[in-house]
Amino acid sequence: MKRRISILLSFLFLFLFNISFALTEKDFKHSMNFYQKLVEKKVNVEELIFTLQKILQKYSDIEVNLTPVRKKLLTLRKFKISRDFYKKLEARGATIDERIAALKRIIIKFRNADADLSGMEKKLRQLQRVKTGEEEELGEFEEFEVDKETGGPTIEGEFEEGETSSSEIDEETEDLEEFREFEP
Repeated sequence: MKRRISILLSFLFLFLFNISFALTEKDFKHSMNFYQKLVEKKVNVEELIFTLQKILQKYSDIEVNLTPVRKKLLTLRKFKISRDFYKKLEARGATIDERIAALKRIIIKFRNADADLSGMEKKLRQLQRVKTGEEEELGEFEEFEVDKETGGPTIEGEFEEGETSSSEIDEETEDLEEFREFEP
């Protein structure tokens, strides 16, 4: 009798464990669908990065393959660094040819990323028209402006709040150190 009870409890435990894993796998798929909807709506990169970070945190203890999420996150961080470098290059007063070359490299490198490149593509077309003399250079495009109210928190902000450990920041820095393509 005791043996039957222990076997029954074992099966019950395995059954409940499998049900809970199926629910978390389903939740993970829902989270990724939510992320994909954000990509389709062309939200800014900061929001996409924030969403992927939250997905990683939420599902890190569950046996779900998070490798694609990590790859997307790394790609978006690299894109953000490239975009920010372009903004600095532009603010420094780089020539039109330098800006065109930088924009082309960014667009080619990240054309398959989840980031919205439409603002950069517009800026590239405008610079090409300026170079050929078809139009005069105008100010910044609105698409390049980051809406501070909707952007995700910064790593520095999370660190101040105690949500990010220094080891996480070190890991992120190590991942991004390889990406120095646009430095002079």
